[in-house]
Amino acid sequence: MKKLAVLLCLIFTFGCSSVKYDNKISSMPVLLERTELPTIPPDVTSSEFYLTVKMMVNEKGEVAKVVLLNGLGMPEWDSSAVKSIKRWKYEPAKVDGTPINLWLVQKVKVQVETPLYLPLSEIVCDSYDQAEFIMSKLSEGEDFGELALKYSKDTSKSRNGYIGKKDINLYPANISRVLRNLSINQHTKPLQIGKQYVIFKRMRI
Repeated sequence: MKKLAVLLCLIFTFGCSSVKYDNKISSMPVLLERTELPTIPPDVTSSEFYLTVKMMVNEKGEVAKVVLLNGLGMPEWDSSAVKSIKRWKYEPAKVDGTPINLWLVQKVKVQVETPLYLPLSEIVCDSYDQAEFIMSKLSEGEDFGELALKYSKDTSKSRNGYIGKKDINLYPANISRVLRNLSINQHTKPLQIGKQYVIFKRMRI
């Protein structure tokens, strides 16, 4: 079954909570995690289409509100798409380092793409320097899982960094390209996702 890959383009920011910050915003929302959109209906023959989404990303990086300004035109699919988008996670917008609520409009390019699931582990770091320290330990032959357990900032550390089989097409395009080229038992260099740096490893299952 083919699923939908998503490409995002931020086109405009607005809204009551953001007007007074427009000239002071130090960082805009950055997409960290997205969930699959609904399976494309069989009577839709196009391999790609566009959505225009108005959303409010709160100070926790959650999508608190969603309005589909331009959908597929099929009420059931559009409603399911809104529910999916509400589960997306962002690095929130900030003013002088303080997270804020922000309304934004995103133009979403949706492409039909076959999922590609890979078993992955990760080590999540809060800084590039920390990620480079982990890389030095890996180059010395230390075990990836033990390093994840000791240093990772994600809850996956309790599983030695293992996050299961992930559809890599749900990651940002620059991340999915790197993961696609990983060999079994190979790990990436530090990859920036939002404000954090992640080292992924492709596992053998």
